[in-house]
Formats: sequence, C-alpha cells, structure tokens
Amino acid sequence: LRRTVGETLLTFEETTTLLTQIEVILNSRPLEPLSDDPDDVSALTPGHFLIRSALTTIPEPSLNDLALSRLSRWQLIQQRVQ
Repeated sequence: LRRTVGETLLTFEETTTLLTQIEVILNSRPLEPLSDDPDDVSALTPGHFLIRSALTTIPEPSLNDLALSRLSRWQLIQQRVQ
C-alpha cells in the first residue's frame, strides 16, 4: 500500500476506492479449477464464497425503485427475484 500511494495524501473516497480494489484483487485469486476441461479457464475464487459469482461480473441494476409501467417484461421478472 505504501509503495502504491507513496507520499500522496488521499481523500476518504480515494482511500475507500483503493482499499476496495485491493480487496477485489485478493478475493479474485484462483483457488481451484471449476471443471476438468483444459479449455475452461474459469476457477473457483474466494469471491465465489462471498457473492456466489465472480467478483469481476457486472452487478445487476436495482429495479425496486422504478415504476412498474417503465419496466420491460424481463425487468419485471428480475424485480420479483430481488
């Protein structure tokens, strides 16, 4: 951390962002291959235990605050799942 930041003074938001990125890197380290297929490069990571998917996946948007008239059929189903 000291090597990355050096003598730079970071704001609270910058520090939080930096520590979150470090957490993602550490929790994305491969532990075990997910399959025996040599062409499959996906691996089990600590992140899979935390959120049940890879940490690098894009999160789904929250649909709870949108009016029902603005939701597509797929979004309506996703809202019910949330």
